Amino acid sequence: MRHVQRLDERGVSPVIATILLVAITVILAGVLYVLISSLFKPVGPGPRVLGISLTKSGDGLNWTLTVVTTPVGLVTSQVRLTIFAPSGATTLSKTLTTLSYSTDGAVFAGSGSTIAVGDRILIDATRFPTRYQVEIEDSTSVLYTTVFP
Repeated sequence: MRHVQRLDERGVSPVIATILLVAITVILAGVLYVLISSLFKPVGPGPRVLGISLTKSGDGLNWTLTVVTTPVGLVTSQVRLTIFAPSGATTLSKTLTTLSYSTDGAVFAGSGSTIAVGDRILIDATRFPTRYQVEIEDSTSVLYTTVFP
């Protein structure tokens, strides 16, 4: 009896099959790595936030907003202080450099043209009592907001 080998029954040699399996595994691992790593990359610089400590002055006449953290290069002439009444009406909206305590009931006490840690904003607590909302923003985003307790 003769063993007849048919051409359609021949397979790939074991060496070639191993090389193909390794190549396919490496390619799939690379594709998965690219897909998954793109999920964890930051899409932008993130939100700009102004860290503020809100206290009432010792005599109780002023709200004191003290800067505890600040984005780099935040220019005082481009930062706006807005105060809203409990009804939602805007009662004050000015840049920090144009605030005047006598006319606006708020003043910026800073050391230069950029906002730095330790700078303060004083707001008249009689003119703006509890439940008034304060918002500090620059040209791109709201940096801080709170409601007087």
